[in-house]
This record gives sequence, structure tokens and C-alpha cells, in this order.
Amino acid sequence: MDLRRWFPTLYTQSKDTPVRSRDATLYLLRCVFLMGVRKPPAKFFVAYVLWSFALNFCSTFYQPIGFLTGYISHLSEFSPGEFLTSLQVAFNAWSCSTKVLIVWALVKRFDEANNILDEMDRRITDPGERLQVHRAVSLSNRIFFFFMAVYMVYATNTFLSAIFIGRPPYQNYYPFLDWRSSTLHLALQAGLEYFAMAGACFQDVCVDCYPVNFILVLRAHMSIFAERLRRLGTYPSESQEQRYERLVECIQDHKVILRFVDCLRPVISGTIFVQFLVVGLVLGFTLINIVLFANLGSAIAALSFMAAVLLETTPFCILCNYLTEDCYKLADALFQSNWIDEEKRYQKTLMYFLQKLQQPITFMAMNVFPISVGTNISVTKFSFSVFTLVKQMNIAEKLAKSEMEE
Repeated sequence: MDLRRWFPTLYTQSKDTPVRSRDATLYLLRCVFLMGVRKPPAKFFVAYVLWSFALNFCSTFYQPIGFLTGYISHLSEFSPGEFLTSLQVAFNAWSCSTKVLIVWALVKRFDEANNILDEMDRRITDPGERLQVHRAVSLSNRIFFFFMAVYMVYATNTFLSAIFIGRPPYQNYYPFLDWRSSTLHLALQAGLEYFAMAGACFQDVCVDCYPVNFILVLRAHMSIFAERLRRLGTYPSESQEQRYERLVECIQDHKVILRFVDCLRPVISGTIFVQFLVVGLVLGFTLINIVLFANLGSAIAALSFMAAVLLETTPFCILCNYLTEDCYKLADALFQSNWIDEEKRYQKTLMYFLQKLQQPITFMAMNVFPISVGTNISVTKFSFSVFTLVKQMNIAEKLAKSEMEE
């Protein structure tokens, strides 16, 4: 199969190819459409509505309820490892459903952001600049497929390891199904749980990867913008008025960048805040399960789950730190331009613009946490606190002892 033919934006286009920054989210937005959160197309209205209902009923709405109801109904029947496997996913499922609802409510902002990227593309004329954007587009799409692979590997690993021992993966509650009664009921429940979890993983990829996709291509544009600032006043053939007009154009370019960031800020703020709230607990339960209870199959599934959880916040937090550095580089680039011998009007405008550039672009999680590597490390370290607490209280030994007595 020729992957370049079927997935052209996975590969870096030539420098002569026109720039399309919106292609950085091409596969992401196709999957967002398949999440069932878009306006139904007229041609496939009924099919899309039915698919949206099936996926979101199973994965977004019922799955968190199924976890909770399963604990209430059959808590005594869980082994410690099975309970932790279910609990670690339950917290993540609740957070995933919340993030899906946030994206559902604000999904139009993705289209608005792509329209702003089109404005940025119109300013790119140099072949080297086009190549830089093409590289960001291909990297963005490859990262999306990497996320999808990691998340789906977890869902499939958990399903297969559970089937191997003759139990459903999470033992959720489904009316009229008792997996203990027959092989048919076991197969039906395992299939339903796998469909719901695969759907949730599919949704989770979209709601976790979109900040990375958008910010990667933004960083490419900011790098190009920095070079544009550095070249200000270096063309000897330009008149003073033409140089001033170039400066004003750069100010407008900066406003477009800020508009792009403001467009995405409400979506990013909500989804990352939800993830920050649960990541420590989820990783803590996963560590306890791996170290104290998991067999080989469930340990592999738990490790893939841990990798998926770390992907939910870590890459974007790293990009936020890089984005802050990019902003400082913009200010340095403007200061390094040829402005000392310019007229007073040019110098005053440049100084005002320089002050604006020195204000870094930052994202906040609901105005509570700054989204950065430092915050990500802090919330992740909470998992070790959870693990230490369980060890000190001997909860694991008590659970294992109660299981042996039964």
C-alpha cells in the first residue's frame, strides 16, 4: 500500500507546494467528525445521527455510569488487581467524558482557528518558509497517529488479557447481562465493553491531541515571524515610509497570532484542567496495580495505559514551555533589527511593539494552574503520594488477605 497516496500530509511536501497550515489538523478534524459532535451532513443525516447516538451513549454517557454501577453491584466479586484496573480507567473515563462535552460545546473554534491559520499562510512567500510549515504539518499528523496507536494498543491489550482469563475487561454493569451465567453473556459484555472503551480511546485521542496539532504549526509560524522581524530595516532600497509599513504589517501579524491563541484558549483551558485534576490519582492507582497485583498480561496493559495517560498532558505542557521561549525570541529578533537610525515615529512604534512582544503567550487551566512542565510534574508527583499512602496503610496487604480468605 502506498501510504503517501492515502495519507499525503504524513509526508513533508516540497518547498514549491502551496502552504496549507490547516492540514496539520486534517486527520484530527476527520476523527472529530467521526466522534459525532459535528452538525450532521444532509446526505447522511440519519446514519450520522445513529452513529453519534451509539458512540456517545456507550462511551461518553453510559460508560462512566457503568463503572460506578458495577462497583455498587459487584464490588465484593472484584479481585484487588481487577478493581484497580477498573478504577484507574474509571477516573479517566469520567474525565474523558467531561473533555468530550467541552469539545462538543466549543468545536466551532477549531474551524475558526484554521481560518486564522489561512490568514497566516497568506504572508508566506519564501520557499524556505513554506518548507518549514510543511515539516510542522507532517510532524503534527504523525503525532496524531502515534497517539491513536498508543491509545488503541491499551484498549486492545486490556481486552485480550481479560478474555484470556475469562472475564470482561472492566466488569461494568449492563442490564440483562450476567457474564457469569454463560459464555454468550461473557462474549456480549466483553464486546460491549471493548466497543465503549475503544470509542472512548478514539475520543480521547481527539480531545488530547488537538492542542499539540495546533500549537506545533503555530510554532512554525512564530519561527518564520521571528525571521521577518529580524529583517526589518535591512533593505537599503526601501524608503522610510516603506520600512514603517513593514513594521505595521508585522504588528498586524502579531495580532493574528494572538487572535489564534485566544480562539483556542477556552477549549484548552477546560480540557487540560480536567486532566490535571485526575492524572495524579490515575497514575497512582496504575502504579499500585503494576507493583502489587498485576500479572504479566495486565501489567503490559497497565503500562500502555500509563503511557496513554502521560501523553494526555505531557507533550502539550512541553510545547507551552517552548512557546514561552519563542515569544522571547520574537522580542530579541525585533531588537536585533536595524532600527537605531530610523525616524522617531518608527522608533516609538517599535518600542511599543517590543513591550507587547515581551509578554509571553501562556495558557491557564481554568485560571487556576499555569499549563507548563512544572505544573505537569507537580500533578504527576501526586501519584507517588497515592502509592506511598497505600503502602503505609497496608491497604494492598489487607485487600490481598481478604481475597485469600474468600
